[in-house]
Amino acid sequence: RGASAASNYGGLYPSLNASYRISARLMARAGVARTIGRPDLPSIMPGATLSENPDVTGVKTITVVNTGLKPWTADSYDLSLETYLFKDGFGSIGVFHKDIADFFGTSRRPATPEEISQYGGAPGESYDLISEQNAGRARIRGFELGYRQSLTFLPAWARGLQVFINLTELHLAGSATADFTGFNPRTLSWGVNLVRPRFSAKFNLAVQGEMRRAPSGAAGNFLWAGAKRRDTLSAEFQLTQTVSLFGQVVDLLNGGFIDVQKSYNPSLNTPDYARYQRLISTGTELTLGIKGRF
Repeated sequence: RGASAASNYGGLYPSLNASYRISARLMARAGVARTIGRPDLPSIMPGATLSENPDVTGVKTITVVNTGLKPWTADSYDLSLETYLFKDGFGSIGVFHKDIADFFGTSRRPATPEEISQYGGAPGESYDLISEQNAGRARIRGFELGYRQSLTFLPAWARGLQVFINLTELHLAGSATADFTGFNPRTLSWGVNLVRPRFSAKFNLAVQGEMRRAPSGAAGNFLWAGAKRRDTLSAEFQLTQTVSLFGQVVDLLNGGFIDVQKSYNPSLNTPDYARYQRLISTGTELTLGIKGRF
């Protein structure tokens, strides 16, 4: 079958950004903006997928692309403080607030006999029609913290050592039908860098909270990517002006990368052991090589 669709949208998206130097090493910044988030191309290209095999709810499905899906819009407000070269350190802290309208969400309802016939379903069978919609409103609030410190007080052999930390915390509220796939409430990373004229070594540890993914099965049930804790150690030694040796080890402290997928409804008190759907361990990753610059 062939299908075609046409759609257009437009709007005014102003922004205002301002900064104020409080002192030689302290800067305040503020911003207000209206922005849009366009749907991915596959989300608006005409098409339909009919499944003759029942899903986990026991019902056959017809998934229809909504070619009329509009971008979501957001009114954003940001405020931050930044400090430069204060005792050889750099730091920033910021808060933000975002009001989102027409966020994308997935709707599911019984298909009518006319729709079943239109999309090639078996007459007399029951199907659910699944489609993406502009579902409603949402609000995201949070803060960001970052700090990097050069340890210049150390002896000469340890010069070039830096420590850093970055933290992002998000709080989400919105329509019950809004699909915030990929929303991550907390991200934390910290590490140590040692940079010398011919040698550098870097260690980074990233901690990520549990992340919601696509809807799964009954209404309110979602797939979830489990919390992650990943470490990376890398080093590089310059042999000549153009040639270097380098190496990197990923997921050494945890004995390898562990990928967890869960499935549950956050509004139900499902025991933790019953939420697990998949657990994959891929081991530690080691990379060694020679790097050239020409």
